[in-house]
Amino acid sequence: MHLLAAELSQRLGRLGAAVVPLEPIGPGSDGAPFHWGRWFAAAANEALQDAGRRGGHIEAIGYAGAGALALLDDAGLEQLLGPIPGEVVGNNRFSADAFVVAGAGHATEAPDGTARRGPSLERALDRLEACPSDNAAVRCLESAGFRSRDLADLAWSRFDVDTPLDLALLRLSTRLRATRKLDPAVHGYLEMARLPGDRELVVPEVDRIAAVIRDPTRQLVIAGRIPSSVLRELETEAACRVRAFVEERGMRSARDSGPPRSFLARWVEEEGAASLVAELSALGDAVVLDTRVVMAALAGSAESDAWPPQEERFASDFTDGGPIQTPWLRELVEAARGSAVPFLFGGHSLVSDGIRLLLAAAWLGR
Repeated sequence: MHLLAAELSQRLGRLGAAVVPLEPIGPGSDGAPFHWGRWFAAAANEALQDAGRRGGHIEAIGYAGAGALALLDDAGLEQLLGPIPGEVVGNNRFSADAFVVAGAGHATEAPDGTARRGPSLERALDRLEACPSDNAAVRCLESAGFRSRDLADLAWSRFDVDTPLDLALLRLSTRLRATRKLDPAVHGYLEMARLPGDRELVVPEVDRIAAVIRDPTRQLVIAGRIPSSVLRELETEAACRVRAFVEERGMRSARDSGPPRSFLARWVEEEGAASLVAELSALGDAVVLDTRVVMAALAGSAESDAWPPQEERFASDFTDGGPIQTPWLRELVEAARGSAVPFLFGGHSLVSDGIRLLLAAAWLGR
């Protein structure tokens, strides 16, 4: 993550942005959980005050997670850095990993002829201070009166490195012509990185899934937080038929709409995880599943602290049942390993830009 953050900082700097690293922090001394908005707003307000003391003026301020935008090209970064006054630009309106917001610099004329000033950066930071996570930042700013522009239709804007599987997908991208060339330090790390047990960092079942994508007589099953732009790309770039179950898009930012709910999670509750694997296997010839939606719905919370532990989630992405103690997740993984149909488990990056990587890999050299 440090290498990815350093590369993104350098790229943003070359495009004219001033980049300030933010120190990660854990729970407060009172045991309260980490609150993204208070953490970010404090640092952003300090930057505004420092600029004022030096006689400068900041017109826009933004944020990017350490693993965000790893595959987005410079043209995409320029779009992110280019909000007009009173606008926020984000990589995903419903679940942002990166955004830039510009305060309204001057008054405009309202329909009744009076002068009207748009929302300021100070107002943006006031609203962001109450925002519990970066995922909800764009929606929080909309509620403060900012217009939003979503870059979600740009290829690779949603790719965010959060897990070892995301690193494996990033390594896969280095074999493809469709993605930008990574910094040599990042590329070198990906080539040397190993999984527990000294296993190579590769995307499981990628060759078998690619064979399904290329075959017009077969069917790919995908489920989870799948963007509409990815579904459109599947319609034009995959030779196979596609069966999609779209569930809980934006679940990390939709805290006011109740706990996450999932048809697939309900199946696990009522019939068991092995039964879900059998049913999905009967529906297609390969399955790509966003398991975090199932985890969130079974836990009744979008907060990952309520899900199976991180090491179990990561192991499940590589169908490694050894470290998994959560009964339903172990059952899911073991059933997938025994299935005649290839299964690939992961999170949001897998079923968004990860699908694009699988598509590009399927046609590599064809």
